[in-house]
Amino acid sequence: MDITEVERICAEQGLHTIECSFPDAQGVPRGKRIPTAHFLKTAHRGFELANAALVWGRHNDVIQDTVYTNFGTGYPDMIAVPDLSTFRPVPWRPGAASVICDCREHDGREVAVSTRHVLKQVVAEARRMGYEPQIGPELEFYVLDQAGAPVYPGTDCYSLTRGATLEPLLGRVRESLGQMGIEVEACNTEYGPAQVEINIHYSDALEAADNTMRFKMAVKEIACDLGYRVTFMAKPFAGESGSGFHVHQSLNGSESGANAFGGSSPDGLDGDLMGQYLAGVLAHMVAINALGSSTINAYKRVDDHTFAPTQVCWGMDNRTVGVRAIAGQGPANRLEWRGGAADANPYLAIAGSLAAGLDGVRLGLRPPARVEGDAYARAELAPLPTTLEAGLDAIEHDCFAERTLGAFLQVFVALGRHELSLWRSAVTDWEQARYMDD
Repeated sequence: MDITEVERICAEQGLHTIECSFPDAQGVPRGKRIPTAHFLKTAHRGFELANAALVWGRHNDVIQDTVYTNFGTGYPDMIAVPDLSTFRPVPWRPGAASVICDCREHDGREVAVSTRHVLKQVVAEARRMGYEPQIGPELEFYVLDQAGAPVYPGTDCYSLTRGATLEPLLGRVRESLGQMGIEVEACNTEYGPAQVEINIHYSDALEAADNTMRFKMAVKEIACDLGYRVTFMAKPFAGESGSGFHVHQSLNGSESGANAFGGSSPDGLDGDLMGQYLAGVLAHMVAINALGSSTINAYKRVDDHTFAPTQVCWGMDNRTVGVRAIAGQGPANRLEWRGGAADANPYLAIAGSLAAGLDGVRLGLRPPARVEGDAYARAELAPLPTTLEAGLDAIEHDCFAERTLGAFLQVFVALGRHELSLWRSAVTDWEQARYMDD
């Protein structure tokens, strides 16, 4: 799509506002709303804003420890340049359109600590190897009332009756996303009160990350319009199911366009391409864990028999493992990395697992034996990190992570350490209730 086509769409649909966004370090969309007339004149050069937006904390905390930019650099401007291929009218807000931007320095280079750039670099490497990555995101979230409580009590997974009570929201979400070009395959009630899972149809890796960011924004905005609240927090309620972000992935051949995993069978994941990719994900699973679990709260969703993985392992269509393999289905063959929390930055979660798989292909790795049955009962398996501190320790000095994330690794670790420092100084309700009368 070029600017002429964008101008035509704006005129035909009466669009008066263009929302220009990019993901920050947490995957939250940031940017500006620009009147259409001004956007059409300036889209080719983009708009300026402080580069602090790429390195601040979850509540815009300014982190002095980031090397890329800090008070010493003066937090200068970067330039957000619209990627016109992502231009879409916003179905739930008449008169508005959305476009996702690449963040650039004044000399035209993409900003090294942009998480969209990180993913683009991994995709470029896949293409040099002759593959086009395909990603299918699955996300879970809770639907809440205005007081922050689930809109219905109890667990009723896959219930169509319970699901019908959420249809004013979910039906509108499916319709709106479809109009935006984001295909929803299915949605269902999940394993917590008013918890929902939505499956987004697979697409190329960058589009899948863009779709995930837009999906979360759409769900929140439509829910607010209908009087609900929505949370993608990893573990919003003690004693209830956590919310995950499962990344289904495969590789298409760049020339054939066919799924390069398509010939794999359940008993053949050893030296073939799918097995090599699987072995790479497993080899780097501890290092990339923090990319899928980047908050203190994310580790509270992970425990035995919670359907969240606790160990480095894989199995065939097994939901107790870290990587679930689906083979013997031809073009639908794929791997599902189950280590992500719903509040993870989708660009990082996809980039980390994809880069790990590609490394396995590059090195010709072979996977260990698959797990049959209950992986949680296998005490001999290598454990995944159980705290944010352990996750950061695992990724901070990892050569693979440094190669994959580049300059962003230092930003990621600094932001994580900042979260830990805030947590250590916080006085919680639990502490007050337990110790106030001592």
